[in-house]
Amino acid sequence: MAVPSVPVQRVVDLRQQGADNNRIIEVLRSENYSFQQIRDAIQQADIKKNVASPGTPVQQQMPSPPMGSPPPSQPSMGAAPQPVQQAMPAPTPMPNKPMVDLDEIQRVLEEIIAEKWKDSEKTINQILEWRAMVNTKIKEFDARINEFSNRIDALNTVLGQKAEAFNETMQNVDTEIRALEKALNKLVPTLSDNISELKGLVTNINKKD
Repeated sequence: MAVPSVPVQRVVDLRQQGADNNRIIEVLRSENYSFQQIRDAIQQADIKKNVASPGTPVQQQMPSPPMGSPPPSQPSMGAAPQPVQQAMPAPTPMPNKPMVDLDEIQRVLEEIIAEKWKDSEKTINQILEWRAMVNTKIKEFDARINEFSNRIDALNTVLGQKAEAFNETMQNVDTEIRALEKALNKLVPTLSDNISELKGLVTNINKKD
């Protein structure tokens, strides 16, 4: 719904409900009227109020004769008529210039602006607190990631050292196996010859018996 340019009738209705200028400004601001519209409406409402009740003009009446006094003489037929003085109507009083308390309106506007600024400042402080909390959480998360990365690096180092030690051990075992194999290769023919000689001796002993 379109908002009237100057809410004069709205100001009149609110005043009839007993609202003062401060309350009128608050109500009209909640109805999306600008400060200029509210100011013009208050001024026009004051003018409209003063014009609607300018005051009743005082009617001039001829004074009545006191009791017992003879009635005023009537002019004779031949006498010249006396001019009748007509009562001049009382001048209509001009409407007073509306008294608008600009200081009061300015004070109310300053209070509204200060209140809005407090709300905005509170919101900004909440945003800054939320930002600080997020930054703290991010730093804690980064610290945990770095710690986890350091542990992985340390584990990789230990595993690498273990692997190197295992490879060195396996190389030593392989060397020992090869040396044992060479020794067995040298020992097997001699052992085979000894077994053959021992077998011949046993055979000869059995023949003698």
